[in-house]
Amino acid sequence: MAINKTINKRTNSHGAMRNCIEYILREGKTEQHLVHIIGPYPYEKVNYDLVYQSFLAEKRLWGKDSGRMYSHNVISWHKDEKITPEQALEFGIEFAEKWFAGFQTVVSVHKDKDHIHCHIVTNSVSYENGKKLHNSRKDLERMKQLTNRMCRERDSLQRKKASILMAVRLRTEK
Repeated sequence: MAINKTINKRTNSHGAMRNCIEYILREGKTEQHLVHIIGPYPYEKVNYDLVYQSFLAEKRLWGKDSGRMYSHNVISWHKDEKITPEQALEFGIEFAEKWFAGFQTVVSVHKDKDHIHCHIVTNSVSYENGKKLHNSRKDLERMKQLTNRMCRERDSLQRKKASILMAVRLRTEK
């Protein structure tokens, strides 16, 4: 079962946002095929400065370039859990599209530790309506519930695939 942690460091400065985006996109921690941008992003190339500039442009468009700049979540799996970096990226994208709908988000999978983990950094200003992102304590509990439900669904799907694969193998062996 994955753990979804909200990182509550100082998130109210441009520098903090830029540093966070730079960290999650850092070479050696991730690879280009393990990064995904959700929402408006006018560039073909993905790098921390372009993602940062894109987040800033959205804030300025709505006149909301102060206060909380971003949200940072990390979804991590135990080192013994059978999940590939690509599956972790799919999981992170699905979570971000459900929880942070309408907000620019960068999803990046790191595989530099003994366990796979997925960073999700979300612009605090919605590109759909300019509203700021707010997560209460109740929201954090609902976030945990969503993550757990997604894990159960993924596990159930994997068990079904395994049983179908076993049935096919048994038929071909006869």
